[in-house]
Amino acid sequence: MRRQMTAGELEDFYRRIGAAIWRLQYLEDILVNFLTLKLVHERRCAGGTVAMAEAQAQLAEKRKLTLGPLIESCVSKKIISRERVQRFEAFKAERHWLVHRSMIENGDDLYLASTRDTVFARIAAIQEEARALGHLLFQDLQAWITKHGVSMDRVIRDADHEMRVLEGLDE
Repeated sequence: MRRQMTAGELEDFYRRIGAAIWRLQYLEDILVNFLTLKLVHERRCAGGTVAMAEAQAQLAEKRKLTLGPLIESCVSKKIISRERVQRFEAFKAERHWLVHRSMIENGDDLYLASTRDTVFARIAAIQEEARALGHLLFQDLQAWITKHGVSMDRVIRDADHEMRVLEGLDE
């Protein structure tokens, strides 16, 4: 039977979309940070210097990239391995559906319980894939920075300090 979603179902729908998009942004942030670190490292290896302000400006510039060009840049810098390219491309297509086409292509599916559940499941799958890809990239990033002499203990200490500052517990 066709019917409009209840207020609770609509709230759940919006929560799911928001959670998926937020998780997508975490993934993009890992890609951007890894890309910027590699670019700064390459410049230093070539004998150049990079001031903190320059690195932050480069980070801000890379954050303007949409997912497609970001994936392309990360593939060219070997941040995304050739074995994972197809998975990232499939994720990009799903992200595109969520952000640009879901309402037009599947808006009517929200009026039937069976098709609504299918839409909800697709959104949940996007969120989960963003989380899984982010986890893989974070492991790769940890391995890369450790390989280049950065102490993970120091990184964790610094991150903990930054979190305490954000929470108002440290200065």
